[in-house]
Amino acid sequence: MEFTQSAVIYQDHHQLIINKPAGVVIHPTYNHADGTVWDALLLYMAQQEQESWHVPERPDEPEWAGAPADVQVMLRQRRAERLLKEEGLLPRPCLLHRLDKDTSGVVALARTERARRHLVQQFHAHTIQKRYLAVVQYGAPHWAQPRTPFTITRYAADGSVQPVEGTEHLLADVSSEFVLDGPLQRDPDERRRCIVGADGQHASTRVRVLAREQYFALLEVYPITGRTHQIRAHLAAAGYAIVGDQTYAPPAEAGSAEAALTRQFLHASSLTLYRYPDNERCTYVAPLAHDLTQWLQRYCPLLLNTYHQMT
Repeated sequence: MEFTQSAVIYQDHHQLIINKPAGVVIHPTYNHADGTVWDALLLYMAQQEQESWHVPERPDEPEWAGAPADVQVMLRQRRAERLLKEEGLLPRPCLLHRLDKDTSGVVALARTERARRHLVQQFHAHTIQKRYLAVVQYGAPHWAQPRTPFTITRYAADGSVQPVEGTEHLLADVSSEFVLDGPLQRDPDERRRCIVGADGQHASTRVRVLAREQYFALLEVYPITGRTHQIRAHLAAAGYAIVGDQTYAPPAEAGSAEAALTRQFLHASSLTLYRYPDNERCTYVAPLAHDLTQWLQRYCPLLLNTYHQMT
């Protein structure tokens, strides 16, 4: 793939925020050794004008005042080396999280060591907010049914909280939010997919229904944890398939709206984090990918109108 300036949402000395296209693996793997977003990004960065950043001059530390002149020189040099290592550009940007091959949207990278630590700490503390948009319909493969307790909790607009029994009414109330909670693991019958199982890691996903049209619903999804295939697997466990999903949705009937989309309708719409070094709370947004917009325009114009009202 070719990486262009239009794919860069934000860039400074410390951070790089990009808009990943669908259909491309984000990082080289055993099965995808090249042609990845990472390869294209490194080529793009190598073509950019070299930054003129240098270690800033700072006054001596007060405790250095009584040291001999040569020791003071040594202390200044060591501090400059440390600052260069922590504040200077890394040899390569550090990828902080990933998106599935067929998921588009916002991805964050760190360009300095201090920015990397600053952002990694936020991921561990779950203070980074990842917002996705998805279109789903009721119905999921039999193998996606939970193999261990899986809870769905409804948070109504009036402030009430109640467990949801069954899944067929999950999308009945557009004003409600739901939290899906169940451990995720690799499916022992097919390692390329994940299921809610007893040997899995804790996973929670918050879902809000934005609009419904025919048998489709537009969802706003916030993964509270960050497990592999978390959104797709949790929704499937709840009985809902993301439209176009080639793994977690039943085979689409030829000529149907579902068959017209050859990748899952899942888009990482925004990422909210505390930016380094000013610690300002920032939200970076990736517009809905063109193929998803076209699909909505043809099959679900009301859902598209809801999306436009949000932006």
